[in-house]
Amino acid sequence: MRIAYCEDEPAQAALVRAMILQWAESRRITAEVVLYESAEEFLFKNEVFAYDIVFLDIAMRQMNGVELARAIRRKDRALPIAFLTADRTFAIEGYELHAVRYLLKPVAMEKLGSLLDELLETAEADAQDTDCITVGEKGAVRKISESSICYIEVLGHYTQLHLQDGAAVRVKESLASVAAMLHQKELFVKCHRSFVVNLRYVEKISRAACALSDGTVLPVSRNSYQELNERFIQYYRE
Repeated sequence: MRIAYCEDEPAQAALVRAMILQWAESRRITAEVVLYESAEEFLFKNEVFAYDIVFLDIAMRQMNGVELARAIRRKDRALPIAFLTADRTFAIEGYELHAVRYLLKPVAMEKLGSLLDELLETAEADAQDTDCITVGEKGAVRKISESSICYIEVLGHYTQLHLQDGAAVRVKESLASVAAMLHQKELFVKCHRSFVVNLRYVEKISRAACALSDGTVLPVSRNSYQELNERFIQYYRE
């Protein structure tokens, strides 16, 4: 698991990091805990949020944890967010931002471990059932998480999957064949004859272009605009 923790108290950050690593060792899995001292540092260093969960302190200097959560939600509606704080007054805002948990300091190992267990079980179930497609790449078979696919592009006789971490996977399949493999078809919309985009990463749509959260701009064809725009509005309303 890859976990981010935004906390401006170094001792608290080190303590929670140690607890997470202890939990990971007990489950015999690998965990990476990336620490940030401020909300500003987190946003500066992360164009996309390649984490399994983000833990946020609330009472931080300048931008607080709730404001940071709002900034995250503008780009990523699905990323699990949990608040670790001594302040109860922001509980309502936390749940309105779809936080998965609100843990009070001092954090109990039992409660932290319970949350991480739930996330691990969900990740494993998703990977086995509805979040992975299997493609052939350079003579090998590779599993790819659907939620990590930002967009799919036609390149001659190949189709290229552009992933959240910046990687690109090229397969000798048609765009229609790759699209047919997808389980979460409601998230993927054709914006041009050569592009299919994942609505999760769409930030803005115009009649000529589709801007993604990482700064990528894809063309939008005249025939695709109406459906793309309607599906985009529906996705964010839901």
